[in-house]
Amino acid sequence: MFALISPFSRSFDDNGFTYKIPEFLIKTLKPGMIVSVPFGKNEIFWVVLEIIETSEIDEKKLKEITAIYSEDIFLYSYQIILLRWISSYYFCLIHQSLGLFFPKNLVEKVEKNTFSFSQKPPFLYKFSSDKKLNTSQKSVYDTLLTWEKNKFLLYWVTGSGKTEIYIQLIKYYLDTWKQSLLLVPEIILTNQIFERITWVFWKEVLILNSTVSAAKKTKYWESIHQNQAKIIIWTRSALFYPYNNLGIIIIDEEHDHSYISDNSPRYDSIEVAEKMIEWTDIKLLLWSGTPKINHLYRWLKWEFEVLHLFEEYK
Repeated sequence: MFALISPFSRSFDDNGFTYKIPEFLIKTLKPGMIVSVPFGKNEIFWVVLEIIETSEIDEKKLKEITAIYSEDIFLYSYQIILLRWISSYYFCLIHQSLGLFFPKNLVEKVEKNTFSFSQKPPFLYKFSSDKKLNTSQKSVYDTLLTWEKNKFLLYWVTGSGKTEIYIQLIKYYLDTWKQSLLLVPEIILTNQIFERITWVFWKEVLILNSTVSAAKKTKYWESIHQNQAKIIIWTRSALFYPYNNLGIIIIDEEHDHSYISDNSPRYDSIEVAEKMIEWTDIKLLLWSGTPKINHLYRWLKWEFEVLHLFEEYK
């Protein structure tokens, strides 16, 4: 038995390295775990992407995995598929796409062998709102939740009350114990959304931005991984956190250029989100008053279901 393993750095391709699995680890090792492997003169922690029966490489030339760092799964199966797709589609090395899924502080702790999952109490949420959706909002809400399609583009006008639909959708998924992810383009431009959502659902809504410390990002990563955090508001990098029960991704102002990464690996957040929902039952809602022309074209090809919200919310 062999394992394809990705390093956190120093990769040379979009596939990873091949190591032999020793007999004492065959029954325990699973994709998504972190393992210790010999690399040169060093012992390094890397991530298992795939377990395979055979290898084209001469077995005599392959080294063995030394040990399992932890029996916890650090990367879920859909994330492994996603990171390999990113590496292939956007022409980047495997460790570069892997780096999207791990906060730097977490990698540093793993490499120092100082990280372990902690047992924390569940997050507490409340719902404090007596606002009701109007007819147009209710139509959008019902369509999103009842239609079998899972990819929607909502065209709206200022003042039509998009935040109240966000809140009701988040509440629906919260009531079914699922996580909700709201992506926003710029923190400074969306403070009203944050204030409204945190007022309705209380303080344990995770709101992440560039001011959040590296150590806290690792804590948030752990809270999301353990399904404690149910409501997450963030910019594009939040797509790569380890959701194990995500119900909906809402991309606010989907036309905004900040959803496209200019740094390596370069990627389009909307393309990434579309790939995520291909392998899961997650709903994707793109929201804009000025949708991208290519998304409107794709609506004509029945790739998106377009909804309209033109009635002023009172």
